[in-house]
Amino acid sequence: MGPNMRIQLTDVQAGNVLTGLLILALSALLLGNAPPPRFVPGEVLVKFVSGTEGSATVTRASRTSPPDLGVLAPVIQRFQSATGVPLKAKQVTGGQWILVSVDEQKLSDELVTRLRGRANAVEVRLTPDPSDGAREASRSKGIVVRFSAGSAEAEAIAQKRSGAGDAPFSALVRALENDVGLPLKGEATADTTLLLHVDFRTLTLKLSDQLKALADIESAQPNYILRIQ
Repeated sequence: MGPNMRIQLTDVQAGNVLTGLLILALSALLLGNAPPPRFVPGEVLVKFVSGTEGSATVTRASRTSPPDLGVLAPVIQRFQSATGVPLKAKQVTGGQWILVSVDEQKLSDELVTRLRGRANAVEVRLTPDPSDGAREASRSKGIVVRFSAGSAEAEAIAQKRSGAGDAPFSALVRALENDVGLPLKGEATADTTLLLHVDFRTLTLKLSDQLKALADIESAQPNYILRIQ
């Protein structure tokens, strides 16, 4: 087996292939030939219980080539209601799995709206600003939040930047997480300003658990990738 061989579960076309893949991956791990499995942040593989309406919907979507992802709209809407996160259908794979991904543009827009309701926030904007014609990948987008001078938030940011202590800044980021209902990462970029990013890895694990808890879901998991050295 060659170096840097990439195995991705979304390439699976049948159940027996999936079983063989998992055995291969486990063997590689036990032999010490591979790093721990990683996954694509923002992507979750979902499979419905056989005989449910969701399963029938996936079958209907699979009848065309390529699959008609529009047929999955009611399914995606229900997933969004259950998780509170904008989602989209990305792929229908073998074995009745569907690949669901976070709609990052909608999520960023919603996050800006939520943060603008935060007390003492005097400016909230995306970076890079879409109005500037930026073409950077959506995963690189962050949200700049500037707080009013003298506010508790500004003091926490200034303390972080000066090296006087991390605790108030960490508490601020956790408070913002509670405000928006999303896992966040924060960076102090100026004395009254911080740059926020959605923590997509943590969000992916949370989405997997939320979708797995639905009554008609047989399985939900991150879109794992194993690279064997």
